[in-house]
Amino acid sequence: SLASLQSYASDLAGWIGFVAALVIGPVQPHSFALNHGIDALTIEVHVPSTTTTTNSVGASAIHAHYADLSRCIQHLLRSISNLHERLHHSVSQYTMPSPSKFVSHGEYIYPAILVALPMVVRAASLALRDITTFQFAFVGTVVGTVLMASCANACIVLTTGRSFIGVLMMIVAWVVHHSIPPSSCKGKESGPDIDTTNECRKSLRFITCLIGIYLHVPLLLSNYSLGFPSAVFWTPLLAILVLSERHASICSKNFVLKAIMTIAKILLLVAISPSTMLPSNISQQYALILYTPLQLLLTAIWFV
Repeated sequence: SLASLQSYASDLAGWIGFVAALVIGPVQPHSFALNHGIDALTIEVHVPSTTTTTNSVGASAIHAHYADLSRCIQHLLRSISNLHERLHHSVSQYTMPSPSKFVSHGEYIYPAILVALPMVVRAASLALRDITTFQFAFVGTVVGTVLMASCANACIVLTTGRSFIGVLMMIVAWVVHHSIPPSSCKGKESGPDIDTTNECRKSLRFITCLIGIYLHVPLLLSNYSLGFPSAVFWTPLLAILVLSERHASICSKNFVLKAIMTIAKILLLVAISPSTMLPSNISQQYALILYTPLQLLLTAIWFV
């Protein structure tokens, strides 16, 4: 009905706003402590004592005013804790589509699994069906280059505040171009010719899907508001938007199509670079640890 549709649209808009507030702000005061690994704060108070001489033995006792103050603080903290328990219902990870509704992690984890599932399916199909000869040397070279480039970019960003992701993408593309083995070689003396360029592309996509799964699973479990949009964004790029071998062969043989595809890939890579795509106040750890390596790997796949 129209009322249920309006309610669904309102809840969807509220959920998007809740997720956006957790991802890009405004941030809560305690978030700065969490960014530095401070999970809790202990306050220790030393109060003066009065000396009583009952039974001719000196004993230290807290003054009555300080004792009352301590009891009041204790009761206040306990009431806040009980209120927190009643509001959260023992659930610490949830999203709120409206002020009167919340979705716990036991419910929202299923859409997250479905969103990331294509990467699992793509990796399984590549490993079990498509890859004829896994190119260990090529994949090791490219992944090692991406790892070193990501570490170098993180050091530069943390020290100078500037990112050179464009230069790093060109370096990765150059390494990919010069690391591909000869395009046609024999797998066995009597076996058919193997298109090593295509095998390199498949092998690299397989590893990239595994890395995408490895990076997104802990993010989805710990920060759903950031992990779910990230999985929605990266899953199609890594696992779904893949040209078939026939269409890839046609594009590689046609100079005009190849030039158009190359320009489109460059423009898209520039459009999704961290400095262009990510908000300035998003988590720096996400940009450096997950986003940058996946973009460099995507650059490597597209320029094999």
